[in-house]
Amino acid sequence: MPLISQVGRKQRSIRITLFLITGILWLGIGIHLFPVYFSFISSIKSTWEIFKIPPTLWAREPTIMAYRALLFYPEWLPGSTGLLPLWVYLKNSFILCGGVMALQIPITALAAYSVSKLHTPTLSRLLFLFFISTMLIPYEISLIPTYLLLKHFPFASKSIPNIPFTNIPFPHHNFINTYWAVIFPALFSGFNFLLLKGHFDSIPDSLINAARLDGASEVGIFSRIILPLSKPVFAVVAYFTFSGVWNQFMWPLVVLTQEKMLSFSIYVYRLQAWMADITPAEFGRGRELGYPPMGWNAAMAVAIIQSIPVFIAFIIFREQLMKGIKLRGFK
Repeated sequence: MPLISQVGRKQRSIRITLFLITGILWLGIGIHLFPVYFSFISSIKSTWEIFKIPPTLWAREPTIMAYRALLFYPEWLPGSTGLLPLWVYLKNSFILCGGVMALQIPITALAAYSVSKLHTPTLSRLLFLFFISTMLIPYEISLIPTYLLLKHFPFASKSIPNIPFTNIPFPHHNFINTYWAVIFPALFSGFNFLLLKGHFDSIPDSLINAARLDGASEVGIFSRIILPLSKPVFAVVAYFTFSGVWNQFMWPLVVLTQEKMLSFSIYVYRLQAWMADITPAEFGRGRELGYPPMGWNAAMAVAIIQSIPVFIAFIIFREQLMKGIKLRGFK
């Protein structure tokens, strides 16, 4: 239903008001999109044009040299000794996102379903408080114990204890500098648990009881009844999980130290840190070495590349995301 009816829009004052509102909204859209436009234009500028003052609003000589340097020739980037091609860090981030989504979503969904439909009210209330309490623990408090647990699994201690009456340490495993160091701590999400349980509570118990009378197992009920009715909320959970892991920075920085294991967010940070310490005069050394020098155009190019997967994920889940918002709004 429109804010103002078609009849009311014929009045002069209403038309002027609508014109002003529309103009302000378009101005807001332009202000919001200008940084994206400027980042893209800067990514296809030459290094010398990047340092022009005042900066240009379009590329006079467009080039994709920055993207080529990031993907295939990291030695073109100043101060980037030891840097690997960009696709290596992209691969790492996609593996981390896929691993977390493949494990966290089913585990959290089954926990939410059991609390919502399988336990007595008293036990469900206790389990609900237990799962939600994980959101009350500050990240800084759990960082060191989680690190020690992954380094000396299954012991969250500074050193490995010995087997009683011997000098032999207990068997243990070190997950640091592996993908599991990022995946294991993300096996459960209290926020996603809240979203899923709130939706499961809205599903009538009569549907589940009827399926049980027909002889369906709990696994069959979950896969054939709950999942088809929960596509919008699972789309919301999947999108939030993917974007959260893709942009995660602090924890991968702590547990991943080998260059070949670094995630894309760490790569972006390191590249920007290097660019901040380079002066315009130093970019001329690249030409003396026989390759085109790269500058802030590479930093803008990597920012554009980082935003593309999240944008694609939104496009994929867009329809279900809108349905999920509508469902939550009606409640």
